[in-house]
Amino acid sequence: MYRLRPLAIALGIGLTVSLLRIGGCRPLDLIELRALDFRLWQRGGGVTAPEVLVVAIDDASLGKVGRWPWSRPTVARLIDAIAAGHPAVIGVDIVQSEETTACRLEGLDGVLPPACLSAVHDALSTNRDEDAALVEAVRASERTVLGYYFAEFEGDIRSTPTAESTYGLVQRGAEHNSDQVEEATLVTQNLPELAGAARGLGYFNFFPDADGLFRRAPLAIRFGDRIALPLSLAMLQVYWPDRPTAIRFGEGGVDTVRLGSLTVPVEENGRVLLNYRGKGKTFRHISAADVLAGTIPAETFRDKLVLVGVTAVGGISDVRASPLDPVFPGVEIHATVLDNVLRQDFIYRPKWIGSVRAGLADVVVIFAIVLVLAFALDPLRGWAGALVALGALAAYLAGSQLLFARTGATLSAVYPALTILLSYVCISLHHYAVVDREKRHTRRMLDLYLSPSLAGYVSERPEMVKLGGEKSERTVLFSDIKGFTTFSEGLDPSDLVEFLNVYLGKMTDIVFAEDGMLDKYIGDAVMAVWGAPIAQADHASRACRAALTMIEHLAEINALGIERGWPTLRIRIGLNSGPMVFGNMGSTGHLSLTVMGDNVNLGSRLEGINKLYGSTIIASEATIALARDVVTARELDMVRVKGKAQAVRIFEVLGRAESAPQWADLTEHFQAGLNAFRARDWQGAIAALDRALRVRPDDGPSELYRGRAQEFLRTPPPPDWEPVTTFGE
Repeated sequence: MYRLRPLAIALGIGLTVSLLRIGGCRPLDLIELRALDFRLWQRGGGVTAPEVLVVAIDDASLGKVGRWPWSRPTVARLIDAIAAGHPAVIGVDIVQSEETTACRLEGLDGVLPPACLSAVHDALSTNRDEDAALVEAVRASERTVLGYYFAEFEGDIRSTPTAESTYGLVQRGAEHNSDQVEEATLVTQNLPELAGAARGLGYFNFFPDADGLFRRAPLAIRFGDRIALPLSLAMLQVYWPDRPTAIRFGEGGVDTVRLGSLTVPVEENGRVLLNYRGKGKTFRHISAADVLAGTIPAETFRDKLVLVGVTAVGGISDVRASPLDPVFPGVEIHATVLDNVLRQDFIYRPKWIGSVRAGLADVVVIFAIVLVLAFALDPLRGWAGALVALGALAAYLAGSQLLFARTGATLSAVYPALTILLSYVCISLHHYAVVDREKRHTRRMLDLYLSPSLAGYVSERPEMVKLGGEKSERTVLFSDIKGFTTFSEGLDPSDLVEFLNVYLGKMTDIVFAEDGMLDKYIGDAVMAVWGAPIAQADHASRACRAALTMIEHLAEINALGIERGWPTLRIRIGLNSGPMVFGNMGSTGHLSLTVMGDNVNLGSRLEGINKLYGSTIIASEATIALARDVVTARELDMVRVKGKAQAVRIFEVLGRAESAPQWADLTEHFQAGLNAFRARDWQGAIAALDRALRVRPDDGPSELYRGRAQEFLRTPPPPDWEPVTTFGE
């Protein structure tokens, strides 16, 4: 059979990932965005541009001035107070699109009574004065840029923004594509008089990525045959009057956005990646109430780019979810754009990576990675190959992060990482497909029974599990869920499967944690063995610790069951130690790695007789003798089970050895009662067992023997009676 060599595998991976890269993949692109978020977080924010200030209409402002929206004279006073400090630009991240209430009552002549009409006209005059006050404040500042927003992006165009909101120069190549840029159809703009008084206008729309986070700012929106400017660039037009704004379209979309000779790196849709400096309020915030109160020195605003926006909570806050802050003030997105342009500190995807045409360069990088890994991984197996792949991944991620931190260039993390992962996995699978068949078969089989460490050890020595068996001292464990039949009838099949997966998975993990072997599942029952396939001198101790851990971890499963509507679980466990036959039982085509023998059967019987005693863990005398140093136990009875003529002494495992003091009173009184019972001292047995029940009122074994003693007190047993409980006959 033809075997693929690692080089051929590498070429196949390179081709597959390259096609995926060129064609795009939405899930991978979302992961790429998260990787960019991590890069920002890992790099840290840094210092913001000192030229940018935010005058925040915050909670303190609403508490002092009144709820939003404020009156036009109040907003006018705020602009006047800022303008008095001679800022470079004032950007208002608020739209004043409607006339005041009274102004909207014009045209009611002949409708209202004369007296009411006179009052309305007086109100009209007052409100016109209020609007005029704001218009005058904007005009007098000579540096205010007002914000507006596009309300809809589908359908026919129904309104037109003012001319100041467009790019000064729009260049289109011979083959150009402007469809990549969002096209608006309806705009909500400021009052005409107010817009006419402004130095400039700019929209404040932002668009989230597919996961709801705002990582980009649109620097261009189409409106008819014009390309509108955002608030941030409209402010920079005023700030840098000698740097006209220009946008150029090429075949793939937007090629460049420029302010004079300064270039802003944008994607094909005209959006710029935001180089966030940190969480909200990283930029300096000044409360609008303090500005109105005159407590902020006018010099604070000199030569600054001042953004005015609402940050108060309570349903009026303009907040967006950024990669660094789920409640990031919207006005600070404008501040971030200004900061990035002023400092010429952008994050960007280099155009040779960000376009399909330049995807050929990505193909070269991808093929370089797979070719290097093909030669590096070919001679390696197991952990050595994994370490090489991890090293390659770490080196690439560290190098690309260093490049990002120093230059802002953000290279793809997902496609190179996917290339490395696929290379390692596929070459490892190739290795797996050509290794020794017997060793592979042995390992597959052992993975079902053993912990990974034991499975790895034995798979290297397949002769340990040849067909047949060998007899040796081992300990077997059986566990079962109390009332499982009733329990399972109350669950839907899908819920039952989920429960069994959770329960059996937890129990198996506990077996493996003690280096035991999972023999089999029998419905809800678990059968495990210690001392196979590798001899363990402490096999009984390991089994007892596993049994106690199962009981302890049952609380976790019950806690999960409360959330999912499962009944509370109780389990019963039986333990026995002794000679058992272990090996691959069956034929060469159908094998079962298991233990067999009378001692295995006894372990199963001991699990079942917990029902009689109301106990949880019953172990044979042989097991307790080997594990006495690790458990606290009390003798329960002498029992004779079906298939064994000789009686066996059994014990209840109460807890770990260190818990012995807390069981001392119970075990002392119970043992005294058991001794009296065996000596036919029924009164003495009842008295001792009553003392035990005062220590533990729900103690099942004490209740059982007390009931027996009372029955024998009424009807004594025959003279040949022996204190042995017989089962199965």
